[in-house]
Order: sequence, then structure tokens, then C-alpha cells
Amino acid sequence: MRIGDHDLDLQLGTLVHDGAPVHLRAKTFALLTYLARNAGRVIGKDELLAAVWPDVIVTEDSLTQAISELRRVLGDVLIRTVPRRGYMLEMARQEAVQEGPPTVVVLPFLTVSDRPEDRPLADAIVEEICQCLGRYGLVNVIARHSAFQCRPEEITPHEAARKLGADWFVEGPARRVPDGLRLSPALCETATGRQIWTETFLAGENGPAEVVSALTHRIVTRLALDEQKRTALLPASPSSHLGAWRHFVAGVAALRRYGGGVNEEACAHFRATVARDPGFALGQAYLGLAILTLGRYDASPPEMLDEGLAHALRGVELAPEEARCHAILALARLWRREFDAAEYSARKAVDTNPSDADPLAMLGYVLTLRGKPHEGIACLNAAIRLNPLHPAWYHGDLAIAHHIAGNHAEAIACIQRLPALDAWKETRLAACHAALGDATAAARHLDRAEALSPGWDAQAMVDSWAELEQKADRSYLQREVALALELRRGLRSADAHS
Repeated sequence: MRIGDHDLDLQLGTLVHDGAPVHLRAKTFALLTYLARNAGRVIGKDELLAAVWPDVIVTEDSLTQAISELRRVLGDVLIRTVPRRGYMLEMARQEAVQEGPPTVVVLPFLTVSDRPEDRPLADAIVEEICQCLGRYGLVNVIARHSAFQCRPEEITPHEAARKLGADWFVEGPARRVPDGLRLSPALCETATGRQIWTETFLAGENGPAEVVSALTHRIVTRLALDEQKRTALLPASPSSHLGAWRHFVAGVAALRRYGGGVNEEACAHFRATVARDPGFALGQAYLGLAILTLGRYDASPPEMLDEGLAHALRGVELAPEEARCHAILALARLWRREFDAAEYSARKAVDTNPSDADPLAMLGYVLTLRGKPHEGIACLNAAIRLNPLHPAWYHGDLAIAHHIAGNHAEAIACIQRLPALDAWKETRLAACHAALGDATAAARHLDRAEALSPGWDAQAMVDSWAELEQKADRSYLQREVALALELRRGLRSADAHS
């Protein structure tokens, strides 16, 4: 976005003036981001406080100080105070709008049911709608992870769509009735809040495949985007067995959690899925992923690598048009160090569904490990645009890409956005600070790595990182870690002599 004579990049988290970065405090930058996403709209103080300081109680003084800092940087004329109403960022509307296909967000349904299994099922239907909608290739679809952080119990659908930068949004209730779940989605325009379509669907005992297909086609038709594709697309991996669907939903939910036993739980659910419906492609592919996750990815024993690959291949065989199956196959091949095949499968996943942010981010990771970090950064930034409230691993993968590309400051910024750091990430921070000549910071992060993992050998861990394809990239990281260790020894020696 162009704001006056400044360039704001929401994906990289940077503000640039005349080619030089402008440094803002984290909360001030968050305030600028929120104002920019809502340019031309008066935003109340309570809304700004809730958006920028969601987890802490602060007074209006914090907001006033952040506004003052922005005005010192941007100039007084761009941020307007509207008495008794709030603030507005005044910039030409076209400066904040990107050209291209419209962006749609399918928000989670408001589930009205006394059955605890109905909400996960309704959420799974929303996820499948997102996947099917993205396969049309005519709209940008906000990723599930971002959409599901805006549940209707916590934020109005209209405000959620504004927050996520969507042009259109789909929302509505899912009610338990004797024959199943009755869905009443509505398609609305974000700019005006106007509802342009609503209809009722029944997800019964035959599973949600037909509902997903019909509902998705209605959305595309109402947006007048189906001139190229007049026929409704079926879900790429349908299952008519509701029991298989329920186990699949539970397995995916377990994989997305952290903690003891969750991977075993996911694997058991996916085995139950394919036992009930062996032709359910996503069930086969996710079973392969769960097996490899249990085996610790590239550290899995050969028999688990083989079993995981076999299920991933079966998923692609059953549904060659399902992006998620190709993405899982790409990971299975990456962990076997089959780099060419991994990149091929990752690209197939993106080609099959350009609006699915996770395969796009994963392609960025594969390209990075193949020695193409600049291409990887471009893919990851594109994924972030589709998934603005993305999971933390996006930042982790982007940090690796920036580090291998030699963008040390950007790598540090990405790692600092992660909610928790392990010994690996602390070592990467040490290497980046060492490359920038900051011996004190390099030593501090090495110390933290060893405190987090007693006996940690930073150099040995870099030497053993199996996923890197290019020897030059490994040598580059080895040199930077060695430099960090040398700088720490120098500091300790100086302290000993002082």
C-alpha cells in the first residue's frame, strides 16, 4: 500500500520511505496496519484498542501515543481525528485496493445444536467449501486458518470480513434438525454489508459432498464468475460415508493440536476413516501424513517412510484433482530426500488449487530447501496474502528462506514473531546476529539454545540437517554457526581477562 510518500508492506511487516526502512514500535505498526486495512473509514477508539491491544488492558493514552508516533512519521494530514468518533487514515481508496480477482472468505457457521459432534462437522463443511471454491480458479479464497479465528460468537461476520480484507463473505447458521444439519448460508458484500443471496441446504446421513458442491456453485454463480465454468465442481475427495467423515474430521483436529498423544490419536482416526471408506482419498493421504508425523518426519524409520508414501500415493491416485493430496505427497517425498519429485508434487498442489494457502507456503519451503530461497520467499508471501492470520509455521519457514537468502535482519524479524522458540530457532538467531556482527546477541542466543536443550551441539545439528539439498547452503549455515560460536568464545575470553 502507498501511504503518502511511504510504502507499507503488510506481508513483510515493513514501512519504507525513500528506500529506507522506517522503524516503528510493534503496537504502533499494528495500529498502522489496522488503519490501512480500513482506510477511509472512521474507526472508534474502542475498536482500535480491541484490535491492537486485544489481550491487555490499556488506557487511551497508549492509543494517543501511538497515533502521535504515526503522525510524526507520516505527517499530520494523513491521520484525521473525528471528534467523539475516532480516527481515520485518509488515503485514496484505490491505493489500498489490489487489482485482480475478488477475495471471498467463508466464515465458520454459527452452530445451533445440542450434539457436540455437529460443530466440528459444520467446520469441516466450511473447509471443504473453501477448497472447492478455490478450485474454480476465479476468486481468491481467504484460508481456513484465518477464517476460523473469526468465529461468529466472538465477532460479527461483517467486521470479520473487513478484518481479513475480503470483498465478499459467506456466513450463516447450521442448525440440528431430525434429518441432519440444516445450513442457511448467505453471500454478502463487505463494502456495504448487503446480502445478495441466501439458501437452505441439508447435510444428511449421506455426507456433505453434494451440499458442498451445490453451495459452492451457487456462490460462484451469484458472483457472476462462472462464465468459464458452467458446471458445478464436485469436491475433489468425496465420501458418502458419514462415519468416515466424522473420523476424518476428528483426525485432522488432532493433527492440528499440540501435546502428548495427539499424533497417535490422529493416526487411529485416519485408520478408522479408511477402514470405513477405503476410497476416501483425503483419508488415505492424511493417514500417510499422520504416520510420518509419528515417525518424526525425515527421521522416520524406512518402513514408516514407505508406508506413509504408499498412503499419500493412494490419495493422489484416488483424487488427482485434490490439492491437499498432492501437498502431502510432496512432504512424503521431501522427507525421503526425493527433491525433484517433492517440488513436482508441490507445484501440482498449487496448480490444482491456487487459493489454498498451505500448499503455496509449503512450495515455498520446498523451493528454499532446494537452494531457491528467493522463489520460496515469493511463494510464502503470496500464501500470507491469502492467509493473513496464518499459523506460526509460516513465519518459521519464511525465516529459513530469508536466512538462506542472506536476509539476516528479515530472518530475525520472522523468528521473533513466533510464539515460542526452541534450541534450533535460538541457534538460527545466533547465526543471523553473528553475520550482522552482533557478538553479544549471538552469544546470548547460543546460551538460550543450550539452556532449552542441555547438551545441545549447535554445529553438529546444522551438520545433520537432512532436508537441505545443496551442499553450498549447508556450508553457508555451518560457517555462520561457527562464527557465532567463535564470537561467544571471544567474549568469554575477554571477560576472563578483565
